[in-house]
Amino acid sequence: MDAEEIYQAVIMDRARHPRHQRRLEVFDAEAREVNPLCGDRVTVRLCCDAGGRITELGYEARACAICLAATDLMADIASGMTAAEVDATAAMFEVAIRSGESIGEDSILSPLRPFQALRDTPSRIGCATLGWRSLSMALRNQ
Repeated sequence: MDAEEIYQAVIMDRARHPRHQRRLEVFDAEAREVNPLCGDRVTVRLCCDAGGRITELGYEARACAICLAATDLMADIASGMTAAEVDATAAMFEVAIRSGESIGEDSILSPLRPFQALRDTPSRIGCATLGWRSLSMALRNQ
């Protein structure tokens, strides 16, 4: 398998078998974001500790494979983060996929490397970043 096939496999695995797609019944904050270009929808609900760190995160989505996979990987990465850390990480991710900047293997963003190819299809960048926008909004609403 070449790198592109491996990345495609990661995206399809996360889209078909998400680890964090669930409705939290008890939560501290929530937000729903919609991508007006394609209709993808993501609702994020989360719990935070007294210091503002994410202790539990769940999402519900009606979205394409790219959005589902990126949101599910986001949930892995964002666990334990504060609002400021989420915002900084989301900004780094968007810059990396818009610019084509390489995401290093030792970067916090390394699980999101499959989405680097989106620089060639800018309309799909909104799909990959929708979960991050919803998470940032939920943290601001808490």
